[in-house]
Amino acid sequence: MPKVKTVLLTIAAALVSATSAQAAPGTITSVANDDYSKQSTPPAGSTVVDFNNGLPNGFSLQGGQIASSSSWGGWNWNYLAPAGDNTKFLVTAANGTTTLNADRNFGYGGIALNWGSIDNENRLDILDTMGQVIRTLTGTDVSGGLFASSNRYVTYTLDPASGQQIGGLRFMSPNSMGYAFEVDDVSFFGATPTSVPEPASIALFGAGLLGLAGLARRRRVAARLS
Repeated sequence: MPKVKTVLLTIAAALVSATSAQAAPGTITSVANDDYSKQSTPPAGSTVVDFNNGLPNGFSLQGGQIASSSSWGGWNWNYLAPAGDNTKFLVTAANGTTTLNADRNFGYGGIALNWGSIDNENRLDILDTMGQVIRTLTGTDVSGGLFASSNRYVTYTLDPASGQQIGGLRFMSPNSMGYAFEVDDVSFFGATPTSVPEPASIALFGAGLLGLAGLARRRRVAARLS
């Protein structure tokens, strides 16, 4: 096989491999947490978003509502604070979307959060540093089953072999009959610096690909003329 074709195929295989890694599995733990004062301790070295006094440096929040107590809607709860939680917490309304972006200077190996009054329709998208979905967790994935606690401390840890880094979280509660999604004390742990290609490096890589493609075309023309 010509060397140019071999190089191009190698690059294509690497791109396919990088895409498939986004679906890499991780480890989920879900522990009953009906007494907020006894909630699980955040993993060592965590950056914790507690929604009480702004966000950590480099973090941003799009959508959602910061609440300080539960809200009754006349026939049902608009939203419920995590059990025993008397601090501020994050609410994503039914059919709404909230995105919590972490500091882009780092990627993280795992997340943990206090997930309150879990509904089956709650959906948590774990995002990589480019905003693509690594893994989606629903309420049914972490609820613990029938008659289990509906307030739980949930941890998700990436498989290190995946090569992925967590860069944020997206909260949704679609088709939920009006049930919101409530969380507090979101921890990001296992921080490592992100390796974002510089614009010059990206341009050089693109120029290299174009050069390889041009070389392949010239060789095909030369072969036809010989």
